[in-house]
Order: sequence, then structure tokens, then C-alpha cells
Amino acid sequence: MIGLGRRRIAATGTQPRLRNGTAQLRTEGYLRALDRAGLLHDQDFQRSVRALHRADGARAMNELLDGPTAPDAVFAFSDELALGALHTAHQRGLRVPEDIAIVGFDDIEDGRCSNRPLTTVAPDKQQIAERSLQGLANRIYSPANATPPQEVTVSHRLRPQHDLRPLLQRASR
Repeated sequence: MIGLGRRRIAATGTQPRLRNGTAQLRTEGYLRALDRAGLLHDQDFQRSVRALHRADGARAMNELLDGPTAPDAVFAFSDELALGALHTAHQRGLRVPEDIAIVGFDDIEDGRCSNRPLTTVAPDKQQIAERSLQGLANRIYSPANATPPQEVTVSHRLRPQHDLRPLLQRASR
């Protein structure tokens, strides 16, 4: 989104009261990306949610659009949240990605099948399954479950659902 020239980037999906490790990591990544781009952290652009569902994404998007300054991009911590945001943007007459960019996370099938296909961060699901099963096997077969918990990082890629070339050309001018 930053590469497309977006400067008012919101994040939906923070869950401070749940101490959700995934949400915390995504929040940290969002804030680091803003720092690297020299963009300010605007608390008005961070929205917490109860759950990672479409209704929560729609509510968060309405709040963002009704705020003092509307974002020009939204990073949703799940595709479900992004689909809710996408629906609200469409209802409010915004074009995606021209007026507002929306990116989800998870690469769920519904994101590819929606009326407006969703750009998403696609984790390597096969690698997640393999690493999870290997970790489980290590715990089961170690003496007295002596294998300590491990933090595992798997690869991912951005799966754009729009032709971003015109936007990238416009941003580079």
C-alpha cells in the first residue's frame, strides 16, 4: 500500500483485551511498516474488534470513514474483516483500489469469489500444516514431552486481485 502512494493507512483487527498473539504481531508489523515509510502512527486509524468477522470489519470501516480524516488504505488482520470493509466501501460509493486500497490476511476462498476480489496476504498453508505436524510429533515422541514450545515462521506472499500496474505508475510520478 505504501508503494502505491498510500499515506493514511488504517489497521483493523487489534484485540488488546484478548492478548491475541497473532493480532499483536500484525499490529507490530503494521507499526514497523509505518515507521520505515516515515508515516505517523495515528490512533484514529487503528480499530479494535471483538472478533475477526465480516460484521466487525464493516463496523470498523464505517467508523474509519466517519472519522475526521478518512484513510486511503486499510490493512485488515483477516480476510473476513477485509470482506466486511470491502462491502462497506462499496455501499459508501468508494472504488477499490482506486479510492481506497484494502488488503486482508489469510487467503480464504471467499476473498477470491467475492464480487470485488480481495487482495490478501497468503501464508503458505502447506508449510503451516507440515511444521505443525512435525512439532506435534516431536512433542509426542520426546521423552516425557521434554520438547519446549517453539516459535515458527512460515513464508507468505501478497496475492493481488487487481491489476496494480496503473496505480503503481501513478504513484511513481
